[in-house]
Amino acid sequence: MSPPTPSSSSPTTGGFSIPQPGASLLLSFSFRPSPYSQPAPFFILGSGPLAAQRAFAAIEANASVVILGKGNFENVCEELRWRVNHGQVSWVDLDQFSDIAHDTELVNPDLVDTFALDKYFSGLPPSVSPKFLCITDTLLSTTTRRSRASALSIHTLCHSRNINVNTTDYPDLCDFSFATTYRFPDPPVISGGSSSAHLATHGGALQIAITTNGQGCRLAGRIKREIVTRLPRDVGKAVGNVGKMRALAKERDRDTKQMFPSIFGFSGPSTTEDIEELDPCADTDTAPTPNSPVPQRPDGETTADRTRRRMKWVAQISEYWPLEKLAAMTEKDMQGYLEDEELPPFSVPLPPRTSIHSIFPSPPNPIKPGQILLIGSGPGHPSLLTIAAHRALTELADIVLADKLVPAAVLALIPSRVEVVIAKKFPGNADRAQQEMMERALREARKGRCVVRLKQGDPAIYGRFGEEVLYFRNPPPRSPSTTTPAVDHPPLPPTLVIPGVSSALAAPTMLDIPCTQRGASTSFLITTPVGKGGKMLDMPKYERSRTVVVLMGVARLRSVVKTLIGSGKDADYPPYIPIAIIERASMPDQRVVESTLEDIEHAMESAEVGAQRPPGMMVIGWSVSALWGDGNVDVLSTKIGNSEDVRRVRNWLGDGVRWRVREGLASTWDLFNIDSE
Repeated sequence: MSPPTPSSSSPTTGGFSIPQPGASLLLSFSFRPSPYSQPAPFFILGSGPLAAQRAFAAIEANASVVILGKGNFENVCEELRWRVNHGQVSWVDLDQFSDIAHDTELVNPDLVDTFALDKYFSGLPPSVSPKFLCITDTLLSTTTRRSRASALSIHTLCHSRNINVNTTDYPDLCDFSFATTYRFPDPPVISGGSSSAHLATHGGALQIAITTNGQGCRLAGRIKREIVTRLPRDVGKAVGNVGKMRALAKERDRDTKQMFPSIFGFSGPSTTEDIEELDPCADTDTAPTPNSPVPQRPDGETTADRTRRRMKWVAQISEYWPLEKLAAMTEKDMQGYLEDEELPPFSVPLPPRTSIHSIFPSPPNPIKPGQILLIGSGPGHPSLLTIAAHRALTELADIVLADKLVPAAVLALIPSRVEVVIAKKFPGNADRAQQEMMERALREARKGRCVVRLKQGDPAIYGRFGEEVLYFRNPPPRSPSTTTPAVDHPPLPPTLVIPGVSSALAAPTMLDIPCTQRGASTSFLITTPVGKGGKMLDMPKYERSRTVVVLMGVARLRSVVKTLIGSGKDADYPPYIPIAIIERASMPDQRVVESTLEDIEHAMESAEVGAQRPPGMMVIGWSVSALWGDGNVDVLSTKIGNSEDVRRVRNWLGDGVRWRVREGLASTWDLFNIDSE
C-alpha cells in the first residue's frame, strides 16, 4: 500500500516534516522554588503602566520581581508603588549606581544606564544572578521613551552576562516575547448577594497563549477572546479535576517520603523520574500516549503496577471524556473511577437547541424592487435582533452594507448568497466612509436590489440614520465622488427604518445596572463627547438623581473625566461618583470595569484590565451601584453629604478596593443562541 500523500500544509521529505522557519518556540516558565534551587528574580527596567502589567504577569508565575527605576519613587506608576509598599515587588533606584557616569564628561548619555546596570548586576550574589530582563520604557507611545542606542547598549551588556532580554517595541532587541495570554479561573464563588453576576474567582491551572510573531498584537488579543468564548465554560474546572485525579492516583499508593528521599532524609528506591515514568499525563517533553497497552490486572498487582494502571486511566479519561463530564466530577467520583467501582451512569446534558422558528408563517415577499432597509442590529448578541431585522438579514437582503462595529455573530447569520460590505469607518475616515456607504446603497437600490444598511444598536442613537434617511429621500443627481453625468432615475420606495435594541439601554441592563431605579435615579441622559469632525463637546452638569450614559467616549476617557470633575464647583461631579465602563455588551467576552471617577483611569491602565475591548461605553451615576449585593436604593432619600456618600461607595466596592472587574456572559444565554445558515 502506498504511503498517504502529505498535505500541502505539512510538507514532508523522507517521511519527516520539513521545518517552516518563522515560528516562536513557545515555552512556559514557572518561578516556583524547588528543593534544589531558588529561581533568579525577574528584572523589569521602567516604572510605568506597562512595567506594572509585566510585573503582574510575573507575580502570577511565582516570580520574585525587581523593578529597576530611576529618580524619585513618587514618579513610579501608582500600581507599582502599591505593590512595592505591600511587599509584592522590590524597587531599586538605578541612580544610586550611576556615580561612575558622573566621573567623566566623556561618557555617552546613552551608556549611563548600562554602566549602572553593570555595577548593580556585579554586586548581586550568584544565587540571584539575573536570567531575564524586561525593558519597558522603550514603549513607542511614551514621551520619555528610551533611545534605541541606550536599549542596544543594555541589550549588549545582557548578552555578555547571558541574560535574556525583552525590549518593548524593538523586536530585533528581543530574545523572548510576551504572548497574549488568558488564565481560566477556578470555579466562581458567589459573594455579595445572590445575583449570579457577583462572582469571586481565583486563578486556575489552565492558561492559553497566543502569538502572531510580531504580525498583529491587537489581532492576537481578539483571537484569544474568540478562542476563550468557544471553549466550554467549565474547561478550567475540567483541568483542575484531572489534576486532582492524578494526585489521588499517586497518593493512595505511595508514601510521600519514599518519593522525595532527598527532602525527608529517607533512603528508598523511588525517584522523581520514577514518578514521571508512571504518569503518562505528566507535563514532560515526551508525547502523550494514552493508547499504549496496559497489561491485564494480575492477582498479585504490585503498588507500581496499580499506580501505572490508574495513571493510564487518567490519561484515557483526559483524552476521551467530554470536557463537561470532566468538569462535573466530584472527589467521590474520582475515587470511584480509580478503584474501578460501579457508579451510577453519568449523564452530560445535551447542548441547547440553537434553531429558531418563526412565530407566524412567512407571507409572500412584499419588498419592492430597489428597497433600502435601515436596520439596527442591537447590542451584539444575535438573539437580541428583532424578528423584523432577522428576517431582513436572512430572507430579504440582496446586499448588506454593515458598519464596522456590527459583531461577527450577527454577520454570521447572513446567508452566503448575500453580498456583505463592511464600512471603513476608521479614525480620520469616518465621514468619507459614511458617504461611500450611502452612495453604494443608492447604486445597489437603483439596480433593483434589496439593500440592508446595518448599524449597531439602534440606528437613531448616534447612528447617523437621519443623514441617510434624508439622503435616500432626496438623492443628488449624481455621486459627489464621481464625474459621471447626472442621470434621471425613477424614485425609490421610501426607506424603511427598523429600530434596534439600543446598547445605551441594553448594555447596562446586561450587567444589572438600571438606567432608572426608584431611590437611585429618576432620569437618564445619553450623550457623547465627540462632535462633528471629532470636536470635543460639552458634557452635562451633575444632577444627583440622573444617570448619564456616554457613548463613543472611552477613547477620550481622560478628557471626559477631567471635564466632569472640573474644579470642584457645585455643578461638577464629585470624584467619588460611581462609573462603569462596559465593553462588548451581550457578547461572550463582555466586561464591565466599575470604579469611581477619580480612579477609573488607573483601573483602565491596570494589569487586571489590560487591553480595551471595543466597543465600550460609560455609565455614570448612583444607578451603577444600585443593585449590587443587597441593593443601594436609598441614595435619594437619605441626607446628602460627602462622608455619607464616600461610605456608600466603600460599601459598594469594598473597603480599600478601588475598582472591580466582571466579565463573561451568563451561561443561560446559551439557551438563546441562533444558528447561522
